Amino acid sequence: MGNIDYLTNVRRALHKIPELSECEFKTSEFIANELGRMKHKFRKYGTGVVCDVKGDDGSVTVALRCDIDALPITEKSDCPFKADGNNMHACGHDGHTAMLLCVADMLSVRRPKTNVRLVFQFGEEGDGGAEKMLDMGALEGVDEIFAFHLCPELEIGKVASTDGAMFAGTAEFDVSFMGKSCHCANVSDGNDALKAAVTFYSKSAECNADRARNTVFHIGKLEGGTARNIVADSAKAYCTLRYFDRADLDAVMMRIENRLVETDNLFGTEHKVLVNAVYPPLVNNPASLAKVRKIADVLECEPRFTAEDFAFYLQKIPGCMLWLGCRDDKHTSPLHSDTFGFDETALLTGVEIYEKLIFDR
Repeated sequence: MGNIDYLTNVRRALHKIPELSECEFKTSEFIANELGRMKHKFRKYGTGVVCDVKGDDGSVTVALRCDIDALPITEKSDCPFKADGNNMHACGHDGHTAMLLCVADMLSVRRPKTNVRLVFQFGEEGDGGAEKMLDMGALEGVDEIFAFHLCPELEIGKVASTDGAMFAGTAEFDVSFMGKSCHCANVSDGNDALKAAVTFYSKSAECNADRARNTVFHIGKLEGGTARNIVADSAKAYCTLRYFDRADLDAVMMRIENRLVETDNLFGTEHKVLVNAVYPPLVNNPASLAKVRKIADVLECEPRFTAEDFAFYLQKIPGCMLWLGCRDDKHTSPLHSDTFGFDETALLTGVEIYEKLIFDR
């Protein structure tokens, strides 16, 4: 069973040094120092850290993953280990990391059934840290991977997951409209790109109307124009599409393109779509989740339209992610809020499941 004193001390030490994606220098050093103190060998992948421990069965390697970055949120809680500055561990990554270091502490005195790889991943809140660590080889030779995410909607001691899609995939893209500028007194001489963008925005709900249960299409920002009396020759819409199935992604993107062509025909504009990033849905492997169900009571949860870059790992190898309850009377704030917090006893359930996965396999 996990050492609650160690979990508490490590989590609170990490909470004091929140760092943004790919800038987790102090956090990475803290992890490396702890692993070194335990006599574990490890290697760096940018600010990420990977630690391998040999087991009885050297033909199988099981990975456990945590994320180590924080968010640009100013903390408003009154906890004694509150972070200074404008960054905060508002998504529980300090707890995720503490759990993996607690497992590392166990591995320093006990030999696991299989090889174990501990993956301390950078940049989950940023630009696809999981994909970057994959490209660096962080998962080479791994057969299966598991991870937890703290959940303030679940009570302490409870765990939840689902077979198949658990988090949505995302397509982040910008639509640029190009028109023709003129003075507003001679509006017929121009092609209003801003009107085109606003019209596209007003009709955006139609793009996924027949797939609204399984997709979300949202335009979060519009910009365009140069002056109050000038017809805009350019405008831009900043868009996100959330989906659980690739077929839905393709179908809605085609609908969006058709709507854009209709808008151009109406206003005499042209458009370009620039895709900034596409993240896959997080799809749990049923066999991997079944292994957890054999050792723990796993509640069923509904998929969420939020994203989690653990999905990149699950595209490569089997594995699963589970929600880990952290709700109690004192801690009810949602993830990504400036008052999010939890009691470290919530981490014990996750450590116990990790322990059974690698020692009692």
